[in-house]
Amino acid sequence: MQGIASLPPSTPRMALSVKAKPHSFRLLFIIGAGCVAFGLMAHSGALAQSSTEGNVNVQVEQGVLRCVSAAGSLKCLGVPYAAPPLGALRWRPPAAALGWQGVRDATRFASSCLQAKSEYAKAQEGAEDCLYLNVYVPRETIPEATARLPVMVWLHGGGFVNGSGNAFNGERLAKTANAIVVTVNYRLGPFGWLALPSLAAEAPDHSAGDYGLRDSIAALGWVQHNIAALGGDPQRVTLFGQSAGGEQTLALVASPLAAGLFQRAISMSAPASLPMPTVDAAAAKRTAFLDELGCSDPANQPDCLRNVPAQRILDAAHISWDLIKMRGLGWTPTIDGVVLPDQWLTLFRQGKINKMPTMIGHTGYEGGLFIAIRENVEEAPITASFAEEVVKGFFGALAPKVMSAYPEAAFASPGDRLAHVITDALFVEGLTRDRAALATQTPVYGYETCDPDAPPSHVQPLRSKLGCAHDSDLTLLFQWDDFTGEVPSLTEEELALAKILGRYWGNFAASGDPNGPGLPLWPRQTADAAPIQMLAPAHDGGVRTLSAEAYAAQHHLELWRAVP
Repeated sequence: MQGIASLPPSTPRMALSVKAKPHSFRLLFIIGAGCVAFGLMAHSGALAQSSTEGNVNVQVEQGVLRCVSAAGSLKCLGVPYAAPPLGALRWRPPAAALGWQGVRDATRFASSCLQAKSEYAKAQEGAEDCLYLNVYVPRETIPEATARLPVMVWLHGGGFVNGSGNAFNGERLAKTANAIVVTVNYRLGPFGWLALPSLAAEAPDHSAGDYGLRDSIAALGWVQHNIAALGGDPQRVTLFGQSAGGEQTLALVASPLAAGLFQRAISMSAPASLPMPTVDAAAAKRTAFLDELGCSDPANQPDCLRNVPAQRILDAAHISWDLIKMRGLGWTPTIDGVVLPDQWLTLFRQGKINKMPTMIGHTGYEGGLFIAIRENVEEAPITASFAEEVVKGFFGALAPKVMSAYPEAAFASPGDRLAHVITDALFVEGLTRDRAALATQTPVYGYETCDPDAPPSHVQPLRSKLGCAHDSDLTLLFQWDDFTGEVPSLTEEELALAKILGRYWGNFAASGDPNGPGLPLWPRQTADAAPIQMLAPAHDGGVRTLSAEAYAAQHHLELWRAVP
């Protein structure tokens, strides 16, 4: 394990000069890989009003935060949960957050993680120093210890290469759900997911590649040891994430390093049919990357890589979010044997999980976003021949069988046809298997969201309508447009659905069951029955339950069950 003491002499260590109140105490512990040290404090009396109107000072284990109290919410922004992963800490598990003297400003965001401009992101942004989180409390004062709120920890999407917790304003969701919302930044692209045997060889636990997952584990550790100071209940923590964040959520349900750090999980729109590579398989794809950086020699590879400027590393990664061109994701978690011992579906089936109530779902037209990205890049619509080429690239000799199950005449265009194949093959099929594996041992709730008139999210489609594509549910859940950074213009029906989503998610965070007064019944999945809750606006059928048979027919699951 990578303990603080075993890092190179140049590695920053935790500053232990944090001012503590007389009744507080400190405990140094090692979480997960053993590199994240925290000071455990008693939180009673941790709140003090600052002298500045609209601000509140909050004592956490590293020091005092100055947070924003206004408009019925309390916000603590840009809170460090780990040390900056710079220099000797690049491509190492996150080290403990540094303490500070005096009062730290938590009224504005810290940097997002370094990420390239891509087909999905408007511009390059961020910095390597990015391991920060944001806390949204749904009231201006901190609840008493007897009325602590459930906590929802958000892992953003972005294909493991883009995105930021900063983009998701959690105020409205926190109020609708009556829960504290925490949004997290984690390392992206090559900084979060570079898996090489040379990096594994230098690590005491012989793991490599899952630095972004370890960041999320460290953030959950921060929540466990600090959220009570903000009125949260550390025994009612829900990890929820979308897309890459949804995949991380499933991985952490199966990760032994995350044991005890959260008690419920919500995975949204994870492309779960795409397996994670081993360290060796991931490294085999990095030859050109290492050659471009001049770090091909395994003998001095880690030192060589840590001496390369961050911008050169980002440039050499050649980030793309065009999943159709890439035939999947370019940077992902790896099966490293430590953070993720095996494919999470395998671990689910073996019962080697952190058992907890779990919600797993997706949008009704996930593939629409990836078609729009591809058409925008090519400045032309998807053709029938291209759609067939893509299906053959994914499924080889099974391609004719796949295409016959999705007859061309049934769809508005070749792009629409391919979008449905992507939705069912890369999302629905894998998530159905995940739910079935978990339902034998823990409460599971399945869902599908679809607002066919949802506003475009993250890309402006030049040709195809997005509808309820990948990302289309985020604006509703958060009642916030994470792409424009503005309050969205929702219709009355969309706002009603948004509040239903927030209440379902909040009920689940509070009790492990999404059901509650005034909400349509959401049946739990069992080994014998797998109903799906359809979450749609009233004009598209409203919130209702789909039988397992109707859901299977809608998404051609009989076909996909036969695909290895």
